[in-house]
Amino acid sequence: MTGPTAPPQAAPGPTAEDGLPAFAPAARLEQDLGCPFDPDTGMSLARGVRADDREAEPTEAYEAAWSAGLHTHLVPAEEGGSLTSFESLLALVRAASRRDAAVSVGLGSTLLATLPVWIWGEEAQRRRVAELTLGRAWGTAGISEEAAGSDLLATGTRAVPVDGGYLLNGEKWLVGNGRRSSFATVLAASEPSFGLFLLDFEDPAVTGVRRLAKVPTHGLRGHDLSGFALSGCRVGEEAVIGRRGRGIEMVSGILQYTRTLVGGSALGSADTALRIALRHARGRILYGAPATQLAPVRGLLARAFADLLVAECTALAAARGLDVARQRMPLWSAVAKYVVPQFAVDSVAACGEVLSARAYLREGAGAGAFQKIVRDLAITPVFEGTQLVQLDTVRAQLASAARRRSPARAELPLPLLFGFGAQAASPGPRAQRPALTHGGADEVTGCLDEAVDALADEPGLAALARTLRTVRDQVRAEFAALGTDRGAPAYEAARRHCLVHAGACCLHTWLQRRRALGPLAADPAWLSVALRRVLERLGLPAGADLEAEDRLVRHLAELDDDDRALSLIPLRLAPQHREPGPVRTKERP
Repeated sequence: MTGPTAPPQAAPGPTAEDGLPAFAPAARLEQDLGCPFDPDTGMSLARGVRADDREAEPTEAYEAAWSAGLHTHLVPAEEGGSLTSFESLLALVRAASRRDAAVSVGLGSTLLATLPVWIWGEEAQRRRVAELTLGRAWGTAGISEEAAGSDLLATGTRAVPVDGGYLLNGEKWLVGNGRRSSFATVLAASEPSFGLFLLDFEDPAVTGVRRLAKVPTHGLRGHDLSGFALSGCRVGEEAVIGRRGRGIEMVSGILQYTRTLVGGSALGSADTALRIALRHARGRILYGAPATQLAPVRGLLARAFADLLVAECTALAAARGLDVARQRMPLWSAVAKYVVPQFAVDSVAACGEVLSARAYLREGAGAGAFQKIVRDLAITPVFEGTQLVQLDTVRAQLASAARRRSPARAELPLPLLFGFGAQAASPGPRAQRPALTHGGADEVTGCLDEAVDALADEPGLAALARTLRTVRDQVRAEFAALGTDRGAPAYEAARRHCLVHAGACCLHTWLQRRRALGPLAADPAWLSVALRRVLERLGLPAGADLEAEDRLVRHLAELDDDDRALSLIPLRLAPQHREPGPVRTKERP
């Protein structure tokens, strides 16, 4: 199989500040927060590790995030905040998570609580929640219960109608910000069915609330994961969010947003883990040379970077989908939630192999932050629904599409869907509400045929793409035969669809944006290694492309030297703090 053609020497690409406006807020946040490796910044890795050791909230990190205005991006512009694009929000979440995932998860829990208000709430509800959120108040989504798990229909909390309102009784457990929240959106069984209710804990009239203890966890120790109990908690009619009886439908809708944005937390954690491993390998002298000169180490770094880029392409496509293709998100958000955390976890595992024994030390490389990252990242495949929950959602969506009498046609142009960084009109949450089904069309996997045709000048990449397309066709045939069956073959077909989707996101990213993003994005080497990583998970090893891996490691080192994100996006970081150690050598040509 022929490897990818090396690109001509590329000039530096545009930066987020001047050429990619959707990423400009993240570029500003990176500068405001400073380098996470600098122990004196508010969101430094060292401060995060110390707070984690004490199982304490990272208060200095929260202060830094608030001072930089991160919380204003949880409130839509039409409600007085800064949120205008979910693609931008994903990049902001990633930037915060490069430093401390506990911060982004805490803010994410607030976002989950606010979303039903932004989408379905009355004006007074939206005004109050905006006031609280912009005032740095925490919100909590009272959805999870200990006995119910992911089965929303098993929700035990009840809202009993009384004169002028409702009495709420029940207990919410394992919810973010449960103890420190100023407001909550609560799922409760009511008449005619389940409903969502807004509780303002700062209102003296809201009584019968008891906060539950923080639950000890292995990771995210600084995050308030706890709960609250309601006993005769009386609320007025004005507490009802949206139409009565639509609570389950509303929760399903808001999860399309938060499932996508969890990817930002996973990407940020993996980004820092990879930088720690890279810097260690470049400074570590083994057998008379830097460890990066050893083929196994270079292979691990290349594959870790490729996994991160697969996750990035998938996450960016989903986040941009929230802006320009919201009707597809019942499917795409579940796929992204399955793919992105898992590839990030695998990337960090490879980084652990590079660090070897130092991956287990609580000092040294990255201020001893690596194990904290591993523990914090481990929960991302579980947040907003487990991997099994995502596969079941994907299975149901694809089974529904397979039952259509005629296939749905693609409607959305790929340059729009994959125009990462380019400004795109994003309807406010209220202007375009979530759908329950994706409509049968899927431009990401459906346009693989066009991608194969566009690779005529890259025979090695075209062969990989054809293999991916073959798997897509097999999965389609399997769902046509399986129908609504929920046996093991249906879940396996859903898993393979997720991987095909991830590979297709990489292909479309390279074809649509390689000239716009800069030298790394323009080099087909990253795509060659990324597609091989996808095919390997499909049980179709394509063989290593050692030349491409070598080029990918050189890009990795150049990005770190140039104070840029380890990303296809040319995001400039604050000047990087370098830990003392052996002088790094340039990567071999």
